[in-house]
Amino acid sequence: MELTVESLIGELGLELITGRSASQTHVRWVHSTELADPTPWLKGGEMLLTTGLQLETPKVQREYLQRLVEHDIAALGFGTGFRHRKIPAALVKAAEERGFPLFEVPYELPFIAITERAFARLLDERYELLQRTMVGDLLAEALSGHLYPEDLQARLRPFGIGERIAVLAFALEDVTAAAGAVETLLDGERAGNLVAIRGGLLCVVVAADEGTPGAEPVALAARLRAELSPRFGEVRAAASRPGPTHSLRMSFHEARCALEAVRLRNGSAPAVATYEDLGAFQLLLSLQDEEALSSYCRSVLGPIEQGEGDYGDELVRSLDVFIENNGHWEKAAAALYCHRHTLRYRIRRIEQLTGRSFSSARDRIEFWLALRGRELAR
Repeated sequence: MELTVESLIGELGLELITGRSASQTHVRWVHSTELADPTPWLKGGEMLLTTGLQLETPKVQREYLQRLVEHDIAALGFGTGFRHRKIPAALVKAAEERGFPLFEVPYELPFIAITERAFARLLDERYELLQRTMVGDLLAEALSGHLYPEDLQARLRPFGIGERIAVLAFALEDVTAAAGAVETLLDGERAGNLVAIRGGLLCVVVAADEGTPGAEPVALAARLRAELSPRFGEVRAAASRPGPTHSLRMSFHEARCALEAVRLRNGSAPAVATYEDLGAFQLLLSLQDEEALSSYCRSVLGPIEQGEGDYGDELVRSLDVFIENNGHWEKAAAALYCHRHTLRYRIRRIEQLTGRSFSSARDRIEFWLALRGRELAR
């Protein structure tokens, strides 16, 4: 959970006097100082604590507050009972005018108690970030297909995941914040789960062994979607079928492909996409020979990638967007941030390089299959 001005003073039982609208500002560090101008030694984002020994006149107090605002300081905690019986009125007024977070630290509460609490929270923050990065790396390694089944199972065991798993996938705008929300929702409720971000999607690997509480993946995905939607806006969800742990890579692609298959249904999409919604993706996922799939993709897309050097990647991306927009020039060009004439040139170049034509239904289908198969074969 991110350390903010509001969360920190709330834990300490203190109250903001001014600046409530800025109370969600992230606190990068906490410093205590009695310097009249501490800003040369600060980077911004700090919460300052002071007893105001140097702040004797209203003019000095106003100038002090202005310097803090200009240097992006997160908040000021003013210790009373030392030089000042209460927070000076000029300081309060200046903070109020600028919407700057200001709070009183009573004599009974030592500054060290505030810094210790903040440091503990910041340490937890960094641990959570490191843990999430390691989880993302584990999922990436698992999806590469380079881990032996027994190694994959051993790596997942610390997350409470046994012999069977399912993968839930969610598409929404702020996947990072949503990942933290899902971890909180599942904490203490399910022993087996791993939350990570992959390919712009929020992914949840869940234990699906018999007897696991809430093991039915579709129902769990639906519940999480219902929890996330009010906070994060539009959320699309998908769930794979339960399967053996060593099939994690296939389960991930099943959920991801189901999500993509229903993306353009315009209101007719189910609350949670599943295997039954895969359509043509089911054909690609059923192929067991990855080398054969890779070979097919190379035969279709290879001339584009190899014939234009670094520009080949841009041509392939343009091809993908053009097909996903059903050959609509204006929409595809807008999605690519280019002029429609530029897109027309790229599509003509693709036709020249491959010897295929978008006037042919068969060639359009083969392009689509190769693009989707390329993702599965990586």
